[in-house]
Amino acid sequence: MSKYNDRKFKIRKRLISCLLVLAVLMGLTACGDTEQEKTGNTVLVFAKNPISLGEVYIYAQIVKEDYEATYGKDVWDMQITLADGTLANMEEVTRQDIINTVVRVKVLISMARKYNVELNETEISAEQNKADIFYNRLTDDQISRMQINESLVENVFQENAIAEKVYKKIVGSAGIELSDEEARVTTFYDMFFAFYDEDDKGNVVTLSDEKKKEQYDKALQAYETLVSPVSEDSGDVEALSAYYNLSHSSYYSMTREEIVKQYGESIADDLYQLSDGSYSLVTETKYGYHIFYMAHLTDPEATAERKAALTAKEEERYFASKLPYWIKELDSGYSYAKSVRFDVYKEISFK
Repeated sequence: MSKYNDRKFKIRKRLISCLLVLAVLMGLTACGDTEQEKTGNTVLVFAKNPISLGEVYIYAQIVKEDYEATYGKDVWDMQITLADGTLANMEEVTRQDIINTVVRVKVLISMARKYNVELNETEISAEQNKADIFYNRLTDDQISRMQINESLVENVFQENAIAEKVYKKIVGSAGIELSDEEARVTTFYDMFFAFYDEDDKGNVVTLSDEKKKEQYDKALQAYETLVSPVSEDSGDVEALSAYYNLSHSSYYSMTREEIVKQYGESIADDLYQLSDGSYSLVTETKYGYHIFYMAHLTDPEATAERKAALTAKEEERYFASKLPYWIKELDSGYSYAKSVRFDVYKEISFK
């Protein structure tokens, strides 16, 4: 993944999370004639319901604050690579993502009754507190220009809280489950006797055959020490690595794919044959000699964390596959390009 693609992924990921953790009691309601709704400060009309500049601004301001705190204020001038390989300006991509998220929330809100979802008093109070904090950060100018009031902010936060609960019910009913093996993360220690060194000028140099032989002898000696039942350093790979001044030795937590990429298929196969608490023989790669200590073939904490992340990704994939049909059911004529009033939307500035 390129530098720009990596940043794009992180940024888009943060967008989804920071919008959906917004924590609205009100569902979609009809509001009169569509043409009449397109006047004033309405950014778009979805399912005959006007979405005001102020409502969109609440989403946009949260994203703006989060992005700039994380990536700096120049983030809006960044060019990112889209899935089709084309370049796009970060601001324009974010503008569309914000509208997509607003529409997504409205779709979920429309399903609240079907899934018997509402906020309890504790949840309502929590969202009101979040809304108060957000509203109190706004300046008088922001409130005036965007026509925002406390009630609107509370509705947006509560609506997002309801949407999140509906989302969890929808994806929960999909029955998506991953096994520990699918999500496995392996934690091991790589005691590494390198074929390379740095000279006085910091240049990387390859060791001579004689020096490589010395590294091999050290590795054998280290292995015998580790497995010896009478050695004081038996089993202490970190202390022994320090003794041999092995600065590139460390614990690693990796998936099988990452192990293969780093060490190759044969090393991955060998590692998966080890049991917890055991050592590999001295193993040669093009980089040097290794002794692997298997801490956890299936690291419980790391595997659980990865399983949760992979499950969330599959749940989002499932939801995303259904969303276009639900949007069409609510508003068959909706599209970002045709439905958004860009002359109004441009009043929200990201710079």
